[in-house]
Amino acid sequence: MASFRQVAPGDALVVAAGDIADCSRLAAARATAALVAALPDATVLTLGDNAYPDGSPSDFARCYEPTWGAFKARTRPSPGNHEGHTSGSSGYFSYFGVSPYYSFDLGAWHLVSLDSQIDIGPASPQVQWLQRDLDATAKPCILAYWHHPRWSSGLHGLQPGDRGRSTGALWSVLIAHRATLVLNGHDHDYERFAPRDGIREIVAGTGGAAPRRFGHTAAGSEVRVARQHGVLVLALHPHSYAWRFVGIDGRIYDASAHEEPCSR
Repeated sequence: MASFRQVAPGDALVVAAGDIADCSRLAAARATAALVAALPDATVLTLGDNAYPDGSPSDFARCYEPTWGAFKARTRPSPGNHEGHTSGSSGYFSYFGVSPYYSFDLGAWHLVSLDSQIDIGPASPQVQWLQRDLDATAKPCILAYWHHPRWSSGLHGLQPGDRGRSTGALWSVLIAHRATLVLNGHDHDYERFAPRDGIREIVAGTGGAAPRRFGHTAAGSEVRVARQHGVLVLALHPHSYAWRFVGIDGRIYDASAHEEPCSR
């Protein structure tokens, strides 16, 4: 991780994970928080299920705040299904003070946080907003992130009714705008997929919740890491990117062999 601590002018550093703070096993969230703390210049992306079991104000206060709460000022979150256990995901929204979906620029990249808990059909306000938002950006690289992966070899990837099956409209807009990366959580594992229509999906539901084994191998899966907490670290360059998945044991379980070009 040493070479990812600093980036050149025009570059940006991101650290990401989902499925984070579970009060019944806070040692894991503390361990991944230590990895984030070692990257003080990185923007932090959360990939949903930030506080267990219900994303309530109490869960955020007791579980998230003592761990990843240290990075709140540099965090750009997204919500998950456990936040939805509290009506209207009110614990999440009151804690972070963000909109259900929003975008921001980071160096040469345009990043979009989406909410896969609410309507994501083609005519939904969120998908229509995404279309307008991406129409308006001139950035050469686009990264989108939300909770439910469309493809996964994990437990949820085996469930036909899982919410991830409904993300097709989001993907259609991202493909049309030549996005580069999609990050998700939900399954408690790490998995990297080969690009589909120019977009690479990476699942990193490894922030602290109980890890799980894989149930099968989904088409396009390139790397799978089970039963290991850790964080995904991205170096975002003006026209390319590189990644590492770093475990709480300090081991690098996955890393790009070279810089990958953006799709635009």
